[in-house]
Amino acid sequence: MKITIYTLVLSLIIVSCNTKNNTPKSFLSQDVEYKVGLLGAPSYPDVEWTDENMEIMKNLGFNTMQLNIAWGYRPGGNPLNLEDVLELPEQFKLPIDIDSTLNKNVGSSKTFIRTSDKISARAKELTHRIEMCKKHGFRSIFHFGAPFVAYPANEPLSQCISSEHTINRYTTLIKNFHKEFSGVDDLLIYTYDQNAWLCSEYGPCERCHGVPLDERVSKFVNTLAKTWKSLNNDGRLWWEPWEISAGQTFSTVEKLDSESVGLSLHSSIAEVQIAIPADRWFRNLVNLANENNLPVLGEVWMGGATEEVEPYINIPTPLATLKAIRAVNNSGKLKGIKEYYGNIPNREDPNLRMTSIFFSNPDISNEDALKKLVKPYGAISNKVSEYWELSSEAIELYPWDISWNSREIGRIDPIHLMSAATLKGVSWETPSWQSNRRAGFMRTSETEDPHFWMLEDAQLRFQKSAEKIDKALTIANEIKDNVPNEFKDSFNAGISELTSLHKALLSYTYHIRETNLSALMRSSLEQTGKVKDANLNELKSLLQKDIENQGTSEFVGPALELLESDINQFLGTYFQPGPFTGKRQVWSVTSK
Repeated sequence: MKITIYTLVLSLIIVSCNTKNNTPKSFLSQDVEYKVGLLGAPSYPDVEWTDENMEIMKNLGFNTMQLNIAWGYRPGGNPLNLEDVLELPEQFKLPIDIDSTLNKNVGSSKTFIRTSDKISARAKELTHRIEMCKKHGFRSIFHFGAPFVAYPANEPLSQCISSEHTINRYTTLIKNFHKEFSGVDDLLIYTYDQNAWLCSEYGPCERCHGVPLDERVSKFVNTLAKTWKSLNNDGRLWWEPWEISAGQTFSTVEKLDSESVGLSLHSSIAEVQIAIPADRWFRNLVNLANENNLPVLGEVWMGGATEEVEPYINIPTPLATLKAIRAVNNSGKLKGIKEYYGNIPNREDPNLRMTSIFFSNPDISNEDALKKLVKPYGAISNKVSEYWELSSEAIELYPWDISWNSREIGRIDPIHLMSAATLKGVSWETPSWQSNRRAGFMRTSETEDPHFWMLEDAQLRFQKSAEKIDKALTIANEIKDNVPNEFKDSFNAGISELTSLHKALLSYTYHIRETNLSALMRSSLEQTGKVKDANLNELKSLLQKDIENQGTSEFVGPALELLESDINQFLGTYFQPGPFTGKRQVWSVTSK
């Protein structure tokens, strides 16, 4: 008995020693049934549904396809609502259905998104995509928002899920959809955001006032799901509880029909975030769904194109992608893992290839996965591995949790304003934004100034991310001439995008530190009548670096000259708190 126990313990020690700390094993070892991909992305929608692309997706390991890029501004003409591919019966038409000037989500007040020819064109393309899925053996999912409302969604809403007329509208549309688009397996519906909205229980709607949201939305989702199930017994309606609070989602799950409904969940209640996957909300909801026999799809980024890095599509972060997918996979029993943003398979994409490696072996270690990923790069594979490790770490270090405005990093303007740096928060009137996202993001306030320490925290984190990018670029530039020809374009594009991002992060770093140093120096003058030489010298150095980073002295140059000649006048002129100016787009987090 002692020998047996000793042997067992020794075996466990050996296994432990052979398992690297940075390569955790999957506790579930689950190979999910649905691996859901999506051709094209909002930032790159024009990916054709060809035999070649479908076979690439199949070879990557995908077996289910979302049929449309369901995104607010309908990129590439992709449908967002059922009404975008179906003629609406006369008895259901509302002013918003016939006059797009009422809808602020279409990009132009003169654009009508639902003329007969546009509906016909979308329907034709959708039919083609369905046929391609059948031809290549993919399960298919059509994604839409309902109930359709004008945007912004001011209450009372044009449609309400507690209205029998609204329910009849959508059961009718689902029946018509099934008739016109035979062969679609599943539907995926979201009920908040992007031309879909729900009444608040404290709002002006007489039907919804005082009625908890979970009671209303569960009835609506169940009715639509049962309608679809009656038409397609092998089909399911997946509900994406986007913009609904954690407590509301937990309560709603218990009321959903497990025979016809499934959940499609962002991997974080705040957003899909590559560096913050499978948060507590996600894990709790997966567990509750399992208890109630509801299948779950976990949504992640699987390729180089994501909303976080939009419009970039070439930044290689394969290890971060692997860790995110693994975290979702380990969160509990899942029916599938789903791409949330979109895939561009007809080009080199290390992140997408890493997803494929995970699909083929969910228990693969980081080290083995990376070794397999870089193998096509031949003699420089070790250097490519170092480069991708560093670029992955840089994106993981980036402070995504500062604000929702920290996203779309490809739109950052490196030329900041010369007023005090801020951290621009944002919020909307939805249950999740008014509850859980206040915890998920450091900044949801759009008015009050951030604390010195919050600014400093952001500055140091932007700086650390920039330092990792700098190291990554050093390696990438050393080996770029030796990259195999078939990978050169993507490799060089990745260098270009990372270089731009590096410049943007340095701009954030300098702007915040210049602001805090100026505040320190004003405090010093007030308390002691002088400033510390160390602070003054650092500020001069930062301003010079800022000029070099911006590539022009037009904005920072006059400030540096004034600092050299008159400290008091400089401190009274630059990096002073002030109102929002609107001179920088929303994606410039530090400029008002």
